[in-house]
Amino acid sequence: MTEADNGVLHTLFHSDQGGHEQVVLCQDRASGLKAVIAIHSTALGPALGGTRFYPYATEEEAVADVLNLSRGMSYKNAMAGLDHGGGKAVIIGDPDRIKSEELLLAFGRCVASLGGRYVTACDVGTYVSDMDVVARECRWTTGRSPENGGAGDSSVLTAFGVYQGMRASAEHLWGDPSLRGRKVGVAGVGKVGHHLVEHLLEDGAEVVITDVREESVTRIVHKHPSVTAVADTEALIRTEGLDIYAPCALGGALNDDTVPVLTAKVVCGAANNQLAHPGVEKDLADRSILYAPDYVVNAGGVIQVADELHGFDFDRCKAKASKIFDTTLSIFARAKEDGIPPAAAADRIAEQRISEGR
Repeated sequence: MTEADNGVLHTLFHSDQGGHEQVVLCQDRASGLKAVIAIHSTALGPALGGTRFYPYATEEEAVADVLNLSRGMSYKNAMAGLDHGGGKAVIIGDPDRIKSEELLLAFGRCVASLGGRYVTACDVGTYVSDMDVVARECRWTTGRSPENGGAGDSSVLTAFGVYQGMRASAEHLWGDPSLRGRKVGVAGVGKVGHHLVEHLLEDGAEVVITDVREESVTRIVHKHPSVTAVADTEALIRTEGLDIYAPCALGGALNDDTVPVLTAKVVCGAANNQLAHPGVEKDLADRSILYAPDYVVNAGGVIQVADELHGFDFDRCKAKASKIFDTTLSIFARAKEDGIPPAAAADRIAEQRISEGR
């Protein structure tokens, strides 16, 4: 295989990770902007997905990430019942060092040049205040502040959707959607995770947490002394008597090292791309661990930003996010019917809706 065979064009045109409609390279030397926008599908409508601002080790790594993330957004939006396809953008660089108003405005012009085929929003490294700047150059921007016509922080509904996915998992496995008395481990208690903890405590769950940021853990433990903190994720997944594990931090949490030692009977969390590689979903099934597909249960945020395009209404969004409970149950039913893991069942349902959209 030649070096070219390993490149972007080979990935786009010849690999399972490809199939994207459009990939755009954006550059503005004056501001230092280097970005990639990937539109995976517009079969169901304009592509919708956030902008990730991250110091990738290489440009190739950035391209691989945006291709993977945009494909995931197609599936997420389809399963959420949204009239949107999947897209994503990445800005290459350390946001703490190079993020500036000029750079964000230049990025807004790049998104605007696509004429509405891609709608952007917040992601890792970008925030509501950033989207307010991008929106000055691009009308196809969501995740803005309420003062600028947006809905603000989407983490509230993201956490609510994950909670609904947990309730559905409990209903499927134990015949009762209540989490009262269940021990739930939450890895990552930042923007989404700390809201999820509130839902769990209100439902009577026993909560164990961990986070690489000590201040995040301290905030929760001080507010809720009943919450137990452990040193790290390695300790959390080995916690005795754990019923549910909620990865709410980085992707790839479910891998060849973690799955064999996981004590929980259910995995349901907010992190994207939890399965480190194909085949992990089968490893979970072989251990009788029920996996609630991440892009299904964490869709509350994208439901919220999509609603901004129609005049944001929180109650309307929450009603849509509450349907994640029924969607998750339908995936478990399909998985049982087809004799496949839930992740594969979710993919089949999403692919069917995308195909019908075409």
